[in-house]
Amino acid sequence: MPELVELLRKQKMIELSHADRLAESMKQLEHPLIKALLEAILHDSRKHAAVCQALIDVDAGSVPLRLDVDMGPAVSLHQDIKQHVAVEAEMIKRLEEMVGQTRDDRVNAFLGYLLDEERRHHSMLSGMSNLIDRDSVAIDEYLGLFEKYMVVPPE
Repeated sequence: MPELVELLRKQKMIELSHADRLAESMKQLEHPLIKALLEAILHDSRKHAAVCQALIDVDAGSVPLRLDVDMGPAVSLHQDIKQHVAVEAEMIKRLEEMVGQTRDDRVNAFLGYLLDEERRHHSMLSGMSNLIDRDSVAIDEYLGLFEKYMVVPPE
C-alpha cells in the first residue's frame, strides 16, 4: 500500500496547511460568530489530518483485526473517559436548561448545535468506554463507533 500511504501523507499535509492559512486569516476577524464557525472548520481539518495519520500509522490497509490497548494506559484512559462522560452529562443538562430559557430562535439554534454535539460526544465516549473496558476488541467495533458518531450523513 505504499502509494496509498503517500496519498494519505499528501492529504494530511493539505489539510494542515489550509488550516494554518485559515487560522492566520482569522486573526484579523473581530466577529465572534464568524470566528466560531471558522474554528469549527479548522477543527475538522485537523481531525481529518489525524484520521489520515492514523491510517498511515496502521500502514493503510494492514490494520490488525484486533485493537487491544495495553493495560496500564487502558485503565487511565478508561477513567478519564468515564470522568469526561460524567462532565458531559452535566453540560447536557445545563444546555437543555439554557435552550428552555432562551426566547431568541437564533441563539437557540446555536445552543441546539452545542447540545447535539455534546449528546453525540457523550454517546460516542460511552461506547468507547465499553470497548476499552473489554480485554479484546475487533477493529470493526471501533470503526462502528466512528461511522455512527463521526461520519455525518449527507442532507
